[in-house]
Amino acid sequence: MMTQNISIAFYNLENFFDIYNDPHTADDPFTPKGLMHWVKKRFQRKSKKIAYTITQIGLGDTHEPPLFIGLAEVENKRVLKQLVHQKFLRPYAYDYVHFDSGDRRGMDVALLYRKDLAQVLESKAYPLILYNNAGKPYRTRDILYVKVGISGEIWHVFINHWPSRREGDFESDFKRQEAAEKLSELIDYVYYEQPDAKFVILGDFNTDPDDPHLNELVKKKQFLNPALSLFQQKKGSLNHHGDWHLFDQIILSANFSHHAGFQFETFGIFNREYLKIWHGKQKGQPYRTYKGRFYQGGYSDHFPVYAVLGE
Repeated sequence: MMTQNISIAFYNLENFFDIYNDPHTADDPFTPKGLMHWVKKRFQRKSKKIAYTITQIGLGDTHEPPLFIGLAEVENKRVLKQLVHQKFLRPYAYDYVHFDSGDRRGMDVALLYRKDLAQVLESKAYPLILYNNAGKPYRTRDILYVKVGISGEIWHVFINHWPSRREGDFESDFKRQEAAEKLSELIDYVYYEQPDAKFVILGDFNTDPDDPHLNELVKKKQFLNPALSLFQQKKGSLNHHGDWHLFDQIILSANFSHHAGFQFETFGIFNREYLKIWHGKQKGQPYRTYKGRFYQGGYSDHFPVYAVLGE
């Protein structure tokens, strides 16, 4: 039975690999004999921690775990199956949508959803093809599209994990521009068929809410990006060299604020104390699974973010 308020969320899981070597991807470090010494005990411990965290997101606002949650840095269906069968998640009947992408490391996006409350009507992975300095094409994480039926409404959900800044902000900027243009095209495809469509855009955009490419997309589509006000308050979902960033965002179409049905109420960063480092120079930052190659035993290098919607 649908409650009056619901939450939706996004969570970058920081290298949520299984322990098995995939010969088609560069996952070798995350195997028992690999550089990270990624063994079954560590994988199971992380799965339990992630499962428990999901049950807590937005609980103070809705008294229920998220209706659905977008995920990033997921290796495959095996890890998702392990996750939804954890004892913390089993009571909520979560299922998942996932497609293997062409990402070199095998890192994908996915959607967990409560199948007793939401119906997946359609799903598809759209490849994001980029070009290296030699002009050779390669694939990074796909953009996942899921058409979801919820309490008489249809939502068009896009889950993103845009290219990273590993090469440098300026050097990698064009890649995120390509991702923004691809997402804009996909939104237009839906609008062509359904001009009053409701959109939910989830993701780790590897850029803050004030990024020009992201801002242009939001303004052009007349969407809402509630992460911007939190970012202007110096709040973030990840920390890099002492600086807070809010790469993890939930963007909504404007009809979530002036249309019948579910309405946007609040956006938040789920940063409970147990998700944080509790001592030292990095106190208050996300309690991550690894720091470099060294095992920390934490949850993720990102905090989850969530939005609350009310009927």
